[in-house]
Amino acid sequence: MSKKLTPVSKVVAPRAGNVCYTYDRVSSKDQMINGNSLAWQFERLDDYASKNNLFIKKKYGGTYESAKTDERKEFKKMLADIAKDSSVSAILIYSYDRFSRSGSNGIFLLENLKKLGVKIISVTQEVDSFTPTGSFQENLYMLLSKLDNDMRRDKSISGSKSIIKKGYWPYPTPKGYTNTVKYATADKHIYIINDEGKLLRSAFEWKASGKYSNQQIIDKLALKGMKVSLRNMAWIFANPFYCGYVYSALLPGELIPGKHPALIKENVFLKANEVSKQNAISGVPKNLCKDELPLKVFVRDVDSNSPFTGYQNKKRKIFYYKTRESGTKINITAKKLNSQFEILLLGFEYNNSVKDKLKQILLKKLSKNIANNKENTVTNKKRISELQNILSNLEERFVLNEITKEQFDKFSSKYSDELNQLTQEIKTNAKTSSNLEKAVEKGLKIAENISQLWVSSDYYEKQQLQYLLFPDGLLYDKKNDTVRTYRINTLFHEIAVNTRGLDKRKKDNSLLNCLFGSNVGMTGFEPATPSTPC
Repeated sequence: MSKKLTPVSKVVAPRAGNVCYTYDRVSSKDQMINGNSLAWQFERLDDYASKNNLFIKKKYGGTYESAKTDERKEFKKMLADIAKDSSVSAILIYSYDRFSRSGSNGIFLLENLKKLGVKIISVTQEVDSFTPTGSFQENLYMLLSKLDNDMRRDKSISGSKSIIKKGYWPYPTPKGYTNTVKYATADKHIYIINDEGKLLRSAFEWKASGKYSNQQIIDKLALKGMKVSLRNMAWIFANPFYCGYVYSALLPGELIPGKHPALIKENVFLKANEVSKQNAISGVPKNLCKDELPLKVFVRDVDSNSPFTGYQNKKRKIFYYKTRESGTKINITAKKLNSQFEILLLGFEYNNSVKDKLKQILLKKLSKNIANNKENTVTNKKRISELQNILSNLEERFVLNEITKEQFDKFSSKYSDELNQLTQEIKTNAKTSSNLEKAVEKGLKIAENISQLWVSSDYYEKQQLQYLLFPDGLLYDKKNDTVRTYRINTLFHEIAVNTRGLDKRKKDNSLLNCLFGSNVGMTGFEPATPSTPC
């Protein structure tokens, strides 16, 4: 009668020899820079190895790695090297909580090391890994480390909730701000708006205007030397920190007034997010930029200020513009409105025979503008210096608690807006002053046959040209079936006005008729093509 053979589990003997690796770590960068924990661990490990005749072949760690998971770079590298190097018989550590705080996964790692014949030697906790009692003790240390970690986490979360409810931000400093009190608890942090913050203020305003997509805003920021990813840009626009509030997933649904200065006004933040929601794309990608509908967003209803959107009647194969907001009833064929815009563009065109004379007139007129602008620049620079001193004093008074956050936000926002406006005006004047003749030549080249240039362009090129000529877009008057605008690019406005005087055939100019009153806003006359949205 045959006997059944029962499998005998293979017992792995401990690796022989006195060669070991060491592993030490701290949990945070702050501990590594400002503490002496790593140096202390190094000394104790070297001292233990020397006294117990152990040869340290390689040292791992020496940096900050959290033990909450076992995805640590140095830790993983050490485990991979042990599997390849059979001469290593042990891992020397300061204590078991330096090895792992992941509980059951830490136990799993210990078992795998035993299968390789590698033991753990703790300087502060003497345990024989290869005995039942020692194995139990190791497992117990792993579970106790996990319990300690969970208790710390719970305490940390409670502390974070408390600090957030008081209006402090316990997370990394958001882009656009500088924390002047580093390595302190959140309630000691003092945030100021830096140069990137001033650029982000402009980014919020661009978004709120509805004229620019996130990618186009990123491109504009890049030209000014600031790099932001598309994902981070969306996070910034959605983060109420920038309008003076703090929030956290630890306190769902709660928005707490923050102790930091607001980068933008609340209404600008809400408008920017409203635009983001209207232009949100999810699920199946959509082609929103139709060549047949170049006037989308660019044209708005004169009464409600609602921007036009567009659609196609697939049955009739006709494209239409309509107002976006409910309650407004404007529906016009794209062909009709596009034709009206094309006629408007004819007002910029001139006869080539008058080009030289027109160029001289433009240079003379615009030179006068520049002379006036130079006088304004001196005044503006003086005012900018005053505003910078005012803002500096405001920040100091806010830090010293001489004024409230509400007072600081109110006045800093007011003076910052004025400062940005004056700074931009000086830059524009300087640019146009040095490039006047080139700008006039380029403008005349664009204007000569601008209607056909627009007709033959694709969606993006049309939008660029539209915003170049009419920075604030156009308003459609349904009652009179006409378009209106408050501002025309200064250079192109002068081309239209003087062409009318030079060309006797142009007795009327529909372009000039579209202006509200006679006050044409100065928008600069460098015909650089701006980016515009879908």
